[in-house]
Amino acid sequence: MGILGSAYGPLLEHLARRFDVSLAIAGGVLTTHFSGALVGVIVSMRLLQHVSSRTFMFGALACLGLGCVGVALAPTWAAFLGAVLVIGVGWGALDIGCNQVVAHSAGERRMAVLNALNGTFGMGAVAGPILVSTIGRTHLGLLYGGAAVVAVALVPLVAGISGRLPFSSQRAADRSLGLLAIFMVAFALYVGVETGIGGWMPSHLESVGLKSLAAATFTSSFWLALALGRLLIAFVPARVPERVVVITALPIAAIALLVALVPRAAPLAYIGAGLALAPVFPTGIVWLAKLRPTDARATSWLFPASMVGGAVIPGGLGAVIARFGIGLAPAVLSMVAVGCLASFALAAGASGNSRTIDRR
Repeated sequence: MGILGSAYGPLLEHLARRFDVSLAIAGGVLTTHFSGALVGVIVSMRLLQHVSSRTFMFGALACLGLGCVGVALAPTWAAFLGAVLVIGVGWGALDIGCNQVVAHSAGERRMAVLNALNGTFGMGAVAGPILVSTIGRTHLGLLYGGAAVVAVALVPLVAGISGRLPFSSQRAADRSLGLLAIFMVAFALYVGVETGIGGWMPSHLESVGLKSLAAATFTSSFWLALALGRLLIAFVPARVPERVVVITALPIAAIALLVALVPRAAPLAYIGAGLALAPVFPTGIVWLAKLRPTDARATSWLFPASMVGGAVIPGGLGAVIARFGIGLAPAVLSMVAVGCLASFALAAGASGNSRTIDRR
């Protein structure tokens, strides 16, 4: 998933030449993929309530594999976009499915496993452009055909998944709406910070004197730090509460972003922010899953909230930066991180109050 999601950007010029379309039209592949992913997430939220986890994962994996076969064989631009849409649906379904199955599993090390899962996704995102630059541009069919083979190879592993996700009654879920709303806001702000750094970091680094290549390299290092940080969470003892990890990580990230206001320190400060932000998303999912262990519907809503944050907040940041200048980008990002911290702190208080009421 990480490789497929990050491959489109480096492929755009090749796609424009292969299908004889403009670069602007070729860029539509990104919209097509993520539109499909949004559809996949929304449909999955309902489907997961009615089918077993194994059946769902089989279907999502099959959708991804069929889409890859379609891309590998697509003779026209319309057929290519249709296949990418299918990939997107499977991609979105696997995104919510993998995270939900792990978050609501019975393992004591769920936080570590879910961070590792998202960390390997990040490693794939780093590897994607490398694969495209080495074989993807000249052998597109081989790249996507290989992805389809990987999907088939995963079938025996999916067969080992058992059980269904828990869903409580609607009345019980309604009592959790306030807490869920706080988590959704927190996740939207988090994804806004993550995508905002990835989007505005290169321009900010260039504005303080770095060459384009160096700025791009440091931006790749930010994504690599995000992936490595999630893998390193495996070393955090299982007894450490998820809320402690999240509420400790965010102020460190906010401070690191303020340090990025210093031109000489900016590249390393951004990388430090990536390491600090790394555990927030997967650990937050496990946190809510433990607060609402009998209702996977709650954690399902975090995924569309995250997509809204990724779509809206970076654009809002762009409007602020256009008004006050690119030099203040780290400060604006830091403010969003503080807002995310405040939301999670509010969630910690609300969850404590909810537990008190439940005991009464």
